[in-house]
Amino acid sequence: MKSDTKDLQEHIDPKNWECLNALKDHQLPNALLKGRDDEKQILKSDSDEQLLIRINFDAFVKIKAIKITAPADCGPSSIKLFVNPGSLDFEGAEDEEGTQTIELSKDDLKKDAKALPVKFVKFQKVSTLVIFVQGNQEEEDQTVIQSIQLIGKSSIIEGSKPSLAQQKAAAQGDW
Repeated sequence: MKSDTKDLQEHIDPKNWECLNALKDHQLPNALLKGRDDEKQILKSDSDEQLLIRINFDAFVKIKAIKITAPADCGPSSIKLFVNPGSLDFEGAEDEEGTQTIELSKDDLKKDAKALPVKFVKFQKVSTLVIFVQGNQEEEDQTVIQSIQLIGKSSIIEGSKPSLAQQKAAAQGDW
């Protein structure tokens, strides 16, 4: 990972996210926020192994890699990523191709595993990322995720505070 990339956690908009099919006591903030390394704080699916996670950012970001930490037996086996998808439900996530699908091995889910690179050219100008967890390693009834880390960089220039309109214009090359 290059020095110009970092954990994008500080750019996640905590007021504007959701996770469908998560247990009430094991919600998305457990895996996404500070303290996500606490193995007792987990994201856990409810009625089946699927999860649909929507993460919005406070500025456009460029995502270079994703790291998911999870138990070997019930951690995700496959995730489908969608960049800026608009409205998406489970049926749509299953049917649509997505921006990228990543197959995860048990080794990929270990705490000391390397982050998995994404097709960087397709993950520019990301304001919303949807992660569809299709299944888990041993086809358990529930999927468990201990942490989700997104690695990349923000479009915000250090030392300045451009408005969202300025950020959008800059991302489109209008100024």
